[in-house]
Amino acid sequence: MTSLHGSSSRALHSAAGNTVSGSFGRMFPNLPARRPTGLETAKEFGLPGGTMDGGATTPEQENPKLAAGFTYFGQFIDHDLTLDVMSQLGRTDEPSELTDFRTPRLDMDTVYGSGPTVSPHLYAPDSHETKLTLSRDGVDLGRTSQQVALIGDPRNDENMLLAQLHLAMIKFHNEVVDALRSGRITDVYGQHLPPKPPDEPPTSQPGVPLDQLLDVENYYNTVFSSAQRLVRWHYQWLVVHDFLMRVADPEVVRDVEKNGPQFFVPGDSPFIPVEFAAAAFRFGHPTVRSDYRVNDTFVGKIFPDDPEAPAMPRTDLRGGPVLPEHAVDWARFFPVGAGTEPQCARRIIASLNTQLLDLPVSAVPGSKEGALARPVASLVVRNLLRSETLGLPSGQDVARKTGEAVLSDRELGTTGPVYLWYYVLKEAEVRSGGLHLGPVGSRMVAEVLIGLLDADPSSYRYAFPQWKPTLSDAYGQFTIGDLLRFAGAVRS
Repeated sequence: MTSLHGSSSRALHSAAGNTVSGSFGRMFPNLPARRPTGLETAKEFGLPGGTMDGGATTPEQENPKLAAGFTYFGQFIDHDLTLDVMSQLGRTDEPSELTDFRTPRLDMDTVYGSGPTVSPHLYAPDSHETKLTLSRDGVDLGRTSQQVALIGDPRNDENMLLAQLHLAMIKFHNEVVDALRSGRITDVYGQHLPPKPPDEPPTSQPGVPLDQLLDVENYYNTVFSSAQRLVRWHYQWLVVHDFLMRVADPEVVRDVEKNGPQFFVPGDSPFIPVEFAAAAFRFGHPTVRSDYRVNDTFVGKIFPDDPEAPAMPRTDLRGGPVLPEHAVDWARFFPVGAGTEPQCARRIIASLNTQLLDLPVSAVPGSKEGALARPVASLVVRNLLRSETLGLPSGQDVARKTGEAVLSDRELGTTGPVYLWYYVLKEAEVRSGGLHLGPVGSRMVAEVLIGLLDADPSSYRYAFPQWKPTLSDAYGQFTIGDLLRFAGAVRS
């Protein structure tokens, strides 16, 4: 049980249990695990030249229905929900015994940490800790003198595109604070904030009456909690109505939104299903391009050609400090109405670009200096071995369980029970041409994301089911492009 000290502490408004980690579980607890086939089979699928080697990104692989930025919005969501630092490849793990060091909620704890009181280093002191910190020029995340990013989850500085999206979320929160305080917008319930106390005293000044101090503290508590709720609800809305409607079958999403999940039942103790975390939600890996046009003058590969290349001057999209000439032009990643067509993500197909099959040391969590053993350096091999570590069922068994037509061996391009992750990707490729997930993948992803919202008392779907985005456009629409424009993150 978490102890909160001080009745006026902003941790009461911000942490809301975020310091309590979650757990993993199973979406299909009665399905048997696929029979493990070990490293050699994983290598046949996942080494360069293997079954899932898609080469460099080609025009035929591009998805005209999915802008490139949604790959990284999906990664942002993933980091918001899951952090497993305990399981190891080659060792069988029971999901319920693994700790998820993120909350099983779409609450943006990667951005907010545990709130200003518990995570003060994430907040700007000159804003009375109502705003989040960022670089002085606004181009980069706030950083320590050692260039460590001041964010709630260091994984969000693993690559530059995700780090810049995290920065945009920070800017969105900060702009919401300013707009609430100025009266330009209302909170989620349509209410304006109360006026600031007239004679704001320095909280350290001796002799200031306690009730006057509390009035000031309560005002800033209200500013922060109102802004945080408004940001979270708009983010949650985007997950359901922008992200899911693009990456999954819209009919399945609408069914889950209206009727609730059929197979994911979080109950009173929400958890993250391993079938989701280790398989279905890894559909984003094939959508990663070999390189990206970041802005008018900078094109970067996801990893350097030379693993020993220095981080500066920047030639690739590894994480770390960002200079103005490398800052992301979001019109190249999302539809933002700026007259520029965004580049496309790769299709959701059962192959990845070759760079992901030979990862540099810096891209593999927990790796040591020196060259990686080649199988471990392949993201595909790592995904497939992890699915065996966690005892995931086969893709065919999950398809039967959900009542969907099972892909044939010819459609799968292989024989026998297949890895669930591979099945989800192959289903998207066969059933929708890779434009979005197929029926099994759509069901799993939509049920978990919407089911977690339905189980969270602080979410808009639980607390205010009829709520609509208060920052929507004249037509009642709100997209990630609208968020970026409101945040001032779109170049004029």
